[in-house]
Amino acid sequence: MTGRVALVTGGATGIGAAITGRLLADGYHVLAVQRTEREASEGRRALASDRAYVAAHDLAGADGPRAAVAECVARFGGLDVLVNNAAVTGRPAVAPLDALDDARIDRIIDTNLKAPLRLAREALPHLAERGGVIVNVGSIAAFQAQPDAAAYVASKAGLAGLTRALAYDLAPRGIRVVHLAPGAVDTEASLDPAYTRERRDAGWSKPTPLGRAAAPHQVAEAVAWLVSDGAGPVTGSTLFVDGGLSAF
Repeated sequence: MTGRVALVTGGATGIGAAITGRLLADGYHVLAVQRTEREASEGRRALASDRAYVAAHDLAGADGPRAAVAECVARFGGLDVLVNNAAVTGRPAVAPLDALDDARIDRIIDTNLKAPLRLAREALPHLAERGGVIVNVGSIAAFQAQPDAAAYVASKAGLAGLTRALAYDLAPRGIRVVHLAPGAVDTEASLDPAYTRERRDAGWSKPTPLGRAAAPHQVAEAVAWLVSDGAGPVTGSTLFVDGGLSAF
């Protein structure tokens, strides 16, 4: 994979950091994107690689996706893989519908659904030139509802549908589009005062056949396979990394 280029949104924290690290280990050049300059600066210090850079772009707006793709191509000379990993829950996610204000709805949909669509559009000519791959990191929530998380569930269901639509549209141009659906993943980003590890485990991990959350590096391994030549026939599909939760 030496010389290949990837753009990973949310690529310096949590699952995204694990994906960035795995692609770097495979020889990629990686532009990781974080929302704020503070997050990007912290990510640059943590990565310390001459084949990676962490840039600050707010993907929720119309300009962020365009700028992120342009910076990736300018820094590394092209684009082979787009990983749409950045997402927000609008936490506190555990909130009834009548507490879901417009600002939170907009932030969730703009980041989780509109941004991947815009990024795919901006990346299209570069991916077509190299026969690239788009990986949309979604959630088991696309297929199984979570309580009091209507906007988040809707955004993730939309991302699953977007994957299928893009896979159909972009196949003639040599681009594969795949969807990854993790269940519970053990990251600090998955926790806040209103959503403790114990509550997450009670609602997600324990009911699964395996009875445990995935580690970020295990999700990253799935991404590494999906973008590899070994997954060449795979497009429009969902790979579940959820401990078996989707089986029930």
